[in-house]
Amino acid sequence: MNRKILLVDDEPHVLDGLRRQLGRRFDVVTANSGEEALLLLDARGPFAAVVSDLRMPGMGGLELLGELRARSAHTVRLVLSGSGDFETAIAAVNEGAIFRFLTKPVPPDVLTEAIEAAILRYEMENKMVGSFDPSIELLQEVRKLHTGIQESQLKIFLQPQCDLGDGSIIGAEALVRWHHPVNGLLLPGQFFGTAEAGGLMGDITNWMLEAACRQACEWRNLGLSPIRLAVNVSAHDLQKENFVETVLEKLHRFVLSADWLEIELTEGVAVLDMDSIKGVLERLIEAGIKLSIDDFGTGYASLGWLRHLPFSKLKIDRSFIMEIDQKPEAFRFLETMVAMGRECKMATLAEGVETPAQLESAKKAGCGLMQGYYLAKPMPAENFLDWLDAHTK
Repeated sequence: MNRKILLVDDEPHVLDGLRRQLGRRFDVVTANSGEEALLLLDARGPFAAVVSDLRMPGMGGLELLGELRARSAHTVRLVLSGSGDFETAIAAVNEGAIFRFLTKPVPPDVLTEAIEAAILRYEMENKMVGSFDPSIELLQEVRKLHTGIQESQLKIFLQPQCDLGDGSIIGAEALVRWHHPVNGLLLPGQFFGTAEAGGLMGDITNWMLEAACRQACEWRNLGLSPIRLAVNVSAHDLQKENFVETVLEKLHRFVLSADWLEIELTEGVAVLDMDSIKGVLERLIEAGIKLSIDDFGTGYASLGWLRHLPFSKLKIDRSFIMEIDQKPEAFRFLETMVAMGRECKMATLAEGVETPAQLESAKKAGCGLMQGYYLAKPMPAENFLDWLDAHTK
């Protein structure tokens, strides 16, 4: 069973650290350049996965990833990078085997789980079970997560969104947390790899839609006007035959108008066939549900693509906001994305606003909406109304 992985990085201390981190779970081979990696691919392959730095002298990570796609289509590819240029990497490898991007420094347990989850997901999707031996630990975590979903160990958190013009709260993003039986409250990044490995992401989406509608129903029963809750949905969810019916059934069961719900999709939907998803999105729009595109700027979408799909809100990725005060090009990118949104008649929301300076820059660039720690951190849903009451005083 293939547990051999190839690590590629031009910094010796990084390779040594990765080898120590991963050597207990994998058969690790290292290369200090893209050129050496290709030689090892021919001499010592096949590898279950290749984990590569993005920026290296000579053959960089992007060129290496392209070569891997051509030479070894079934090899899982993961990228480690200290910079936020992952949109380029995604564009280079958006076909073939599973691809993951991780930002340095990566905790050892996160990296190990990411590798195993990516490989296992590839094996499952391609019905090649048996060529890779997932760790007992990962399989146990998949079972625990499945039990956690069934036994209501998941918890909904909310992060408010506001209008930059008058400061009014226009809605909130619904986020998920897991009360792990041993490790306590976990963030999505700490268990989504497990969910992907076990094919549980659809179950989490279904749980989130249910939880958001239940929360909205409680607020409606208190006499509140609709507070739109945004639930993130994956491209895979969107392709399910009964997805629209599932959403509408939940609204009907909780006797909610569509004003209470928003569906968020990442730019990853752009790799799907437009004809196959446009009808789904239009059915949601016809039902009165608002659609937003999340993490905009991190990869796929173009003006031409956006103009043909019925989104009403463009959420600009936090990576641009984080750099807006340090890098002039980040502000120019932000202005460009706001202009794209305006051209497509979409509201633009700045994600990840944490400081007054970032807030002012977002306003200056033309963003009309914001979300981030400067306004409020994600909070348990039961605390949201108290926060809202204090915010409006």
